[in-house]
Amino acid sequence: MVQNEYEYIEFLVKNGLQKDSAYSYGRYLKAVSKALNITINDSAISSEKDVDIIIEKLSKTDLAENYKNNCGTALRKYLKFITETNFIYRSPDEIENPNQYTEGSKKVITVNSYERDNKARNKCIEIHGLGCAVCNMNFENIYGSIGIGFIHVHHIKPLSEINKNYLVSPEKDLIPVCPNCHAMLHRKKNAISIDFLKEMYNENKA
Repeated sequence: MVQNEYEYIEFLVKNGLQKDSAYSYGRYLKAVSKALNITINDSAISSEKDVDIIIEKLSKTDLAENYKNNCGTALRKYLKFITETNFIYRSPDEIENPNQYTEGSKKVITVNSYERDNKARNKCIEIHGLGCAVCNMNFENIYGSIGIGFIHVHHIKPLSEINKNYLVSPEKDLIPVCPNCHAMLHRKKNAISIDFLKEMYNENKA
């Protein structure tokens, strides 16, 4: 698993890497994660030493030498991404812990704010894709490289209605939607269902 994979790819493109190459770097990191059975995240890669240790372990696997070199480059780029960005995706109904996605703990700032799991967001996108579940909009298809990896993730049951820790299923509890459809889902006090909004959209689109 690669934490913030889509944001990493977006970071590479913004820093001048061609889109196809950026996606390849994402695949290299997935290969490292699978070969070594580790999660690529800011805990595993926080320094050059961490990268060197992973590359050393990778050298003992049966991956092709040129592939190992590419994986090493992708790892160093990931360290740069972690170092230069302080990425926390925030949106009204979106999410900010692995394999078990526990959410709902409140932390007091000015108002109560639910802790949100960014890994669950990424897993949801991995399962459902980057197209809006209502209108099928894909930001990369419409806006090009600036839209890579962008989508909102909607809690089918709002966190505010749960009021306790619960295990989130990225497949069953979360769904990707564009910002417009996301806003419409929350247009009323009780969130509108995906199916109902999709029906309304299909009836009224030009």
